[in-house]
Amino acid sequence: MKTRKIAALLIVAVFLFAFVAACGSDDSPPVTTDPTAPIVEDPGTPNTSDPTPPPPPVADEDLVELIWQWPNPGNIGPGFQDVEDAFNEMLREIGVKVHLEPVGLIEAQADAMRRVAAGEQIDIMLTAFSPIGPLVDAGLILPLDDLIDTYGRDIKEQAGPGLMGSYYAGSLYGLPPVFKNSEAYGYAMRKDIIDKYGITIDLNKVYTLDDLEEIFAIVKEGEGDNFYMTIPWNSEPPPLNGALQPYDRLAGNFAGGVLMLNRSFSDLTIHNFFATEEYADYAQRMYNWAQRGYLSPDAAITSEFPDTLLRGGNYLGMFYWADPSSMFEIDTKGFEFYLVSTVPAFVPHDGGNAVDWNIPVTSVNPAKAVEAVNYIYKNHAATWLIQFGLEGVTHEVLQRGADGRPVLIKYLADDPDTLPYFQPYGLYGNRLEWPAMDPSPVELNQMFKDFENAIPASRNSPALGYSFVATDVAAEIAAVNAVIEQYTPSFNGGAVNPSSMLPEFIRALEGAGIDRIIAENQRQLDAWAASR
Repeated sequence: MKTRKIAALLIVAVFLFAFVAACGSDDSPPVTTDPTAPIVEDPGTPNTSDPTPPPPPVADEDLVELIWQWPNPGNIGPGFQDVEDAFNEMLREIGVKVHLEPVGLIEAQADAMRRVAAGEQIDIMLTAFSPIGPLVDAGLILPLDDLIDTYGRDIKEQAGPGLMGSYYAGSLYGLPPVFKNSEAYGYAMRKDIIDKYGITIDLNKVYTLDDLEEIFAIVKEGEGDNFYMTIPWNSEPPPLNGALQPYDRLAGNFAGGVLMLNRSFSDLTIHNFFATEEYADYAQRMYNWAQRGYLSPDAAITSEFPDTLLRGGNYLGMFYWADPSSMFEIDTKGFEFYLVSTVPAFVPHDGGNAVDWNIPVTSVNPAKAVEAVNYIYKNHAATWLIQFGLEGVTHEVLQRGADGRPVLIKYLADDPDTLPYFQPYGLYGNRLEWPAMDPSPVELNQMFKDFENAIPASRNSPALGYSFVATDVAAEIAAVNAVIEQYTPSFNGGAVNPSSMLPEFIRALEGAGIDRIIAENQRQLDAWAASR
């Protein structure tokens, strides 16, 4: 579900999503910062009111060298080194030099864990769409409570309540990007194809899968073979990239069970999602879609990035996020789209923050690592550099605010993936301080604030603020996650008949220990609820 919190989870800064959600309060989803507040610093100067002039730059030999993961889908352009060099010139102010280390978004945590287990240096690692509990239980990352007070004051101030989702067993272990708290999903369909067949789209309607199937049938009949209706995100277990229904993964994954928010936003009963009637219906529907040619024959196994497939022209659309930026983001993918809602906005707990920067135990200087992460909150120009690249090389400034800061920028290529530098994920600093990316409106940050504030408290998960301590079931979680990774791509791609494979899947989950995990999670959740 927090596969945003790619493409953003998953996808361009512009098109991500922002997939970055944080835990809110029980009454209403908190907005972590006010994007409309006046900012008086000159472009590129630190975001601080401290009148003390900065210290002189640190000599090369005195710089602390850190390794910082740089998640990307494999498109490392020729301008990567120029951006790293420019970033390091800024970081001299705090006596740091970083080596940005490319790694896949979903693979980042596993890669870091391997390195830490081998005793190798890694100073700033990413946890994306996975809980931090197993890292803490295995002794792989450091608690940050003391370090953030001294070296992470800007993170603490700007993240505010968003830090709640980065705690585990009472201690802080993550430094989250600042963005939004809610999730909303829908289906984006090509405008040219829909208009070609005279199909009327109601953008104020919440569409069911039955509604979409009526559209699919018309388009498939007209477009014929080798034209498909959607692209399963087969690298992630959530059905339809989260667009099936609202649920809350209390452990941050399906292994710990879910609250079925589509049934109730007050019921604290935890379910094995894959054993529910809803998942059985979903699996059968995907199989039917594959049989009708709505899904490509290789949907369960393709490693092609969904954006790449969509731009290829052989798809009507795909299930996508449906927050204020999504309509502008999806239109960067080669066509104009209608974006309809399938899951209206809600606020899940989802095991805490979807994305966190963590400090591994093999960091050579944890204090400097936290200070380096803090720097991209303190100096917004540093954030924009690492996110958007060099002005005039990857993007141009279309509009500046009264203080001279860029408020609207535009990539210098229709396909940003072809630029000398491209960072597709929204992982850095305070996203509500980023400039908007054309064709998004300048007011995008205010739109997000209004969007969040409009979500009623009745669509908040009842588990906001809860933290599942998985120490006693860590082995079972690893085993269950392995089973989920084995089976879900086939169901998501419609490649197997669920009448035989779904019972097998459920038996494998039970054999791996999912019932014990859910029982332990339920015990802790009940105790948490009783103590409130």
